[in-house]
Amino acid sequence: MRLFFCLELPEDVRAKLAGVSARLATRLGTGVRWVVQENLHVTLRFLGEVAPEHQDALAEAATRIAESEARVRLALDRLGAFPTPRRARVVWAGSEAPCPAFKSLAGALEDALTALGFEREARAPVPHVTLARLRIPRDAAAALSSVRPPAMTVELASLTLMRSELDPQGPRYTPLERFALGGEDGV
Repeated sequence: MRLFFCLELPEDVRAKLAGVSARLATRLGTGVRWVVQENLHVTLRFLGEVAPEHQDALAEAATRIAESEARVRLALDRLGAFPTPRRARVVWAGSEAPCPAFKSLAGALEDALTALGFEREARAPVPHVTLARLRIPRDAAAALSSVRPPAMTVELASLTLMRSELDPQGPRYTPLERFALGGEDGV
């Protein structure tokens, strides 16, 4: 199974981000694969192919982490691109300000995954929502500066272990388990 950990977004936030994507689409043109509204989320850690028998260990680790970590309040007030807006491969919505709760949660998750035998990620995760992937890198700076981000703050209440199934029409994501952050009821 292809798995990843993420923070799911409420429907109203996904709808606003889909509106941003639609405005960007008119400016970026062709050669862009847009993330469909129902798939918009904040990735914490992509795991790749994981044997089904490891799901219980992942769930146990996620339960411990979620009980000790706070909910994540994330501002979505900036549009950007990886690796840079001038050589964009990924277009995203994210935050101008640092997000300590996200950093803490991502760090705890990374430590737990390393203890379970997963290789440590080389780079720290950046809290963002991927809106699109460009087939060929290009300068997206003008398009990004011409569209205003939604300028909202969202409270993300649970960590999700998500399954990703690749399909010619795009990936299908299925939540396998949700873990309430702070030990409270999650999304």
